[in-house]
Amino acid sequence: MNLTPDLVKSEIQRYWNAFTSKSADALAEFFAHESTVFGSTATRAEPGRLAAARRKREYFGPQSTVRAQIGPIDVVMLGTEAAVATYNLDFHASKVAGALGATVEEHIEHARVTQVFAHDPEGHLRIVHEHISMPYKT
Repeated sequence: MNLTPDLVKSEIQRYWNAFTSKSADALAEFFAHESTVFGSTATRAEPGRLAAARRKREYFGPQSTVRAQIGPIDVVMLGTEAAVATYNLDFHASKVAGALGATVEEHIEHARVTQVFAHDPEGHLRIVHEHISMPYKT
């Protein structure tokens, strides 16, 4: 199936629905095996499936809540098999698992998200790279 901007936008909606509904298996399936992720507070990239497992541990506890509101999505097509999507995100999570068993609140306003999507060898659309950054505050 050829990739279209509407298909990419639909996948982004499904991705954040999986995240906010705390569906760990669905979230992990979005990432290609060779994917990389730069999280909002990361100092280095990590494999996408590892990032999904970390997000499960931190955000998907029984008491935690997660909300995400995405802004308009811009999609740049890289042929018919890959695309780059960029958008802003407001992300709020409560009772996130922190260090030494503590829980924390996380509120990110106006985060910038870049996701690169491509078809894997089996034809499934996957994220091959994700970068989430927070705006610089003076």
